Amino acid sequence: MGNTIHHKFGNSYFRIMPSDKVQKGKAIVSEDLNYLCANGRARNRDIQITVQNIYYKDELNVKIAATYSKNTFTKQTGYKNYDEYAGAVFVNTEEYINLFNKAPYQSSVFVKDEEKMHETINQLNEIGVKASPIKEFKINDNLQAIQFVKIFKLIVTCILIFGLFFISYFIIRIILKSRNVYFTTLRMLGATTKNVKRILDIELFINSSLAYISLLVFITLVKYNILNVSFVENLIQFLSLREYILMYVILIVMSRLISRRFAKKIFKKSAIKTYNEEV
Repeated sequence: MGNTIHHKFGNSYFRIMPSDKVQKGKAIVSEDLNYLCANGRARNRDIQITVQNIYYKDELNVKIAATYSKNTFTKQTGYKNYDEYAGAVFVNTEEYINLFNKAPYQSSVFVKDEEKMHETINQLNEIGVKASPIKEFKINDNLQAIQFVKIFKLIVTCILIFGLFFISYFIIRIILKSRNVYFTTLRMLGATTKNVKRILDIELFINSSLAYISLLVFITLVKYNILNVSFVENLIQFLSLREYILMYVILIVMSRLISRRFAKKIFKKSAIKTYNEEV
């Protein structure tokens, strides 16, 4: 908050303080301000105090009633610690309140532990501060904010989906390569492509579901601060139930596509040749 005194020599910045000993429309200033005046006398000069911040701008026009020194400081201002307030400009308490005590502003409170959010809101409400979780605020009028959130969520979702896809793809490939002999043996024993594909679908569905459950357990541990992984913690804040369902569906679809491709490769060449090579 900027507290400014304007005079004809330019703009100087001073601390503004309230005092019951100062009359309305008056101000008491440090005797050092005498040196800023042409005649070396600040008393009876008109000054303009300007308060300006990002929320509002206001002004107070007062006349200097007296100047204080270290010896007269307590008597004139009512404050005892001269070194702490030296150089401050003292105005009437009521005028000070009118100058600074404007309408309340919106502030943000960040809670490290999400589980304590409702407890924090209740505590703020008890002391007279109206608090609500951010999800209750409507930002429909701010189209840019809405678009930014949507784009960011889309980016986060794409990163997770692509990461999940490639990790799952290579893991499934490794699993299937290790099962190459098993499925080729089934072919030698008379299993058809349909039989092999059905077995593959069941195995990959089970493996994919177990992997996805493991991912959910990991995310839950991070969410409740049992595991401290800040990158993951930041990402999951933007995920909703829809994104979790979408990732699971993609994982299952990808598993089925890979199983079909693998089953076709098993029957593409002779059984002996397929048995002796990696698919």
